[in-house]
Amino acid sequence: MTAIQVIQFTQNPRKWRILAEGIGLTAQGEANDSWSEFDGRGMLAVHGVESSDPLAGTAEIWMLVDDAAALDALESRATAEGVAIARGEMEGIGATLQISVDDVTTVHVAVGAARPPHGDVSLLPLIFTADVDGASRVLTALGLTLKITSDSGGWAVFDAKGGGSIALHDIGSASNPVANRVGLSFEHRGDLDAAAERLTASGIDSTVVDEAYNRTLRATTPEGSQLWVNGAQTDLYGYTENS
Repeated sequence: MTAIQVIQFTQNPRKWRILAEGIGLTAQGEANDSWSEFDGRGMLAVHGVESSDPLAGTAEIWMLVDDAAALDALESRATAEGVAIARGEMEGIGATLQISVDDVTTVHVAVGAARPPHGDVSLLPLIFTADVDGASRVLTALGLTLKITSDSGGWAVFDAKGGGSIALHDIGSASNPVANRVGLSFEHRGDLDAAAERLTASGIDSTVVDEAYNRTLRATTPEGSQLWVNGAQTDLYGYTENS
């Protein structure tokens, strides 16, 4: 099954590890300043880089599939739907696919050992796009399942069967200027107040606020930006849930 992994590039990997565990993700394997993994529903990888690295502070979305046959099948299916794909090789990983979601943003696909979904926290990376409909067709072609759409057409969430989701956000309706087209966020089905208390006790500024759809935890990342951890959406006014 396909699972969503986000790679967060940072010059502050230790602080990101505290943040990841504070919101409720589970650390996996041996942590170091180069690479650490955390999971729940989907996977977060914290990749330490130098401050001069242009990737510092950015995030990449990866889809992990079970084996080479699944990778080939995804490539064939998406190509038949007209999706732009570039195949490459990565040392230690093998074959990879780079998928154009729109004219700016790409997601990546590789064979990976995705652990079974567990816990209350789901990866929910955001893609800000000027073409939500077009990007939706791409994610559908990649085998993701449409979960929720806004009646305005500016928001759509797609689930991966193996854990994690991807959200599309109309860039024209973003409430703040968008510096990066891909951003890390999460959905939390558990106790947001307890998560905020853990983060605050660890020295991370955080607060829980009421949104129209549910409550949201906002935490300050090591880079100084705001990380959004959304409560599971229960108020569907203005939205359609697809089953």
